[in-house]
Amino acid sequence: MRTIVTTESVARTERFDHWTFEMSKVFHGLDTVPLSRTPFHGNAATEEIGLLHLSSISAGPLRVRRTEQLVARHDDDFYKVALQLAGTSMVEQDGVRSTLRPGDLTICDTSRPYSFTYTTDFRTVLMALPRPMLPVRADALRGLTAQRITADGGVGAIVGPFLRSLGEQSHGHAGPATGSLMDGAVSLVTALVTERLARTVPSTPQEAMMLRVRAYIETRLSDPTLTPDSIAEAHGISRRYLFKLFASEDTTVSGWIRMRRLERCARDLSVTGAAERPISMVAARWGLLDCRHFSRQFKAAYGETPRDFRRRALADGPGS
Repeated sequence: MRTIVTTESVARTERFDHWTFEMSKVFHGLDTVPLSRTPFHGNAATEEIGLLHLSSISAGPLRVRRTEQLVARHDDDFYKVALQLAGTSMVEQDGVRSTLRPGDLTICDTSRPYSFTYTTDFRTVLMALPRPMLPVRADALRGLTAQRITADGGVGAIVGPFLRSLGEQSHGHAGPATGSLMDGAVSLVTALVTERLARTVPSTPQEAMMLRVRAYIETRLSDPTLTPDSIAEAHGISRRYLFKLFASEDTTVSGWIRMRRLERCARDLSVTGAAERPISMVAARWGLLDCRHFSRQFKAAYGETPRDFRRRALADGPGS
């Protein structure tokens, strides 16, 4: 479903109030104030790509903030990826403050206070993804939020154009390809975060290896032959050392793979665009070929069968 918010047909004196009221339906728990005395103007298009929320926004100068009080009142648990298209913005979270210019990216965590300040007319693309979809520990990602990420090299040079292209599509993103598009977006953000962590966060050789192993697993979840042996061989390490890496985080290699596969299945079962896809096909898509075994694992993890989970998720209003 695509939502359009515009001030074009609203009286000048009522534009900002109209904007904040309509945008509050899209972005919960934000305090918005204008930064110019000239009549406000704004246009926004928001849609869902599976469980992701994508917004293309152009507006006049303003500041949006998520305060401690608003965090306490609104239980949003997303990572927000922002691509600056025009104008500049100042992003701040956890005491980190960065200036974004056209082409720059940043990531914020909506579970903690943050702010974006736009002192001139601007255009931006925002993509929000549920935090559990990103296979990176929240405490590790905390060191990256609100940092400026340039799109002139590395993974940023791929993520920037990708988000720009998504934002420019006016026909919406729905149908059978929705799940694949969502997976691609999450994989790119995962690659971006993994690259940034490797560059900016001091780490031990073990932590660096763990980042590489997790990224490797993430891109091969659909492969039913993914095993600890194949992972160890691909990274030139012993099976014993691989087990030691995961034991340091109180989990196992197989447990981590199983958890990520089940999360992917739960995500697909929540998407209306895949409502007609047989559950066995959803499981097979993520390397789980034994339907009975998958159903037992899913119920153990989520407290209900895949069929009941899908029925409830779709009734609660999933993404489309």
